[in-house]
Amino acid sequence: MAGWEGVRTADGSWTLAHPLHGQTCHSRAGAWQEARERYAAACRLRERARPGATLRLLDVGTGLGLNLAAALEALAGTGARLEAWTQERDASVFAAAAALPPGPPEVERWHAPLRAALARAEDGPLELVGLPAEAPEQRLELRLGDARETLARTGDAPFDAVFLDAFSPGVEPELWSPEFLAALAARLAPEGLLSTYSVALPVRRGLAAAGLGVGRGAAVGTKSAGTLASRAAPLPPLDARTARRLGRARCQDRSSPVSSDGSARPEP
Repeated sequence: MAGWEGVRTADGSWTLAHPLHGQTCHSRAGAWQEARERYAAACRLRERARPGATLRLLDVGTGLGLNLAAALEALAGTGARLEAWTQERDASVFAAAAALPPGPPEVERWHAPLRAALARAEDGPLELVGLPAEAPEQRLELRLGDARETLARTGDAPFDAVFLDAFSPGVEPELWSPEFLAALAARLAPEGLLSTYSVALPVRRGLAAAGLGVGRGAAVGTKSAGTLASRAAPLPPLDARTARRLGRARCQDRSSPVSSDGSARPEP
C-alpha cells in the first residue's frame, strides 16, 4: 500500500502516518523516545539482561522497526542474547521507512541497519549489517500476515517481553480483542512483561481477564501513561480512579478484585 506519509516527531526521529486512517506508527511527541521508554525500558530488558542469557521478545506491529532497534540498544554491552519475533500485516511500511530521511545519529546507529534489513526482507530471518560493535548477539524473525495467525509461528517457548503496538482498537479491533489478549497472555513468561500505549478500559479488562496483573505504563509526551501487564512481576500501580473502574468492570465480568496497591491482580 503506497501513500505512507513521513512525520518528523518532537525528538527529531521519524515515524509514518497510515495512508488510509492517518494514525501514526509512533507518538508524535517522540518516536524514538516512545520506543525506548514505553517498550524497551518499560519491559526492563536491560535490568533483566545477564551475560549468556537469552531474552525472548514478541513485537506486535513492526512498523518502522524502531521498537526492535530500541530493544537492541537496551541490551548493548550486556552479554545477553536477543531472540525476537516481529509481526507485521502490511509490508509496504518497510519501503516507506527506508525512503525516509535519516534521523538523529543516536537513532540511526541502531535503526538504520534494521530499517535496511526490513526493506529487503521476506517472511523469515532478518539479516542485520552495520550494527554497533556493542550490539547484542541476536536472532530476529519477521512474520508477515495477521498477527492472530502468525503468533502460532513464533516457537513454543514463553516470551520475556511483549510489545503490543498495533494501531488503535478503533482501527485494528481484532488485535485488542479479549481472545487475542488471552493468546498473548498465554505466551508470557511468569515474570514477563507486556507493554502497550493503550489505556482503554476494555484493553486493560481483557488483560486482567486473561490472568495478568495490570499496572501503569510509561508516560510519553502528553499521554499520561500506557499499560503494563504481567503474571507475576511487580507493576507500578494504577491511579485510584482507574483501579476502581477496572475493579468494577472485573466484578461485572465476575473476575477477581483489584489489589490494595492499586494494580489489578488475577485470582491466585
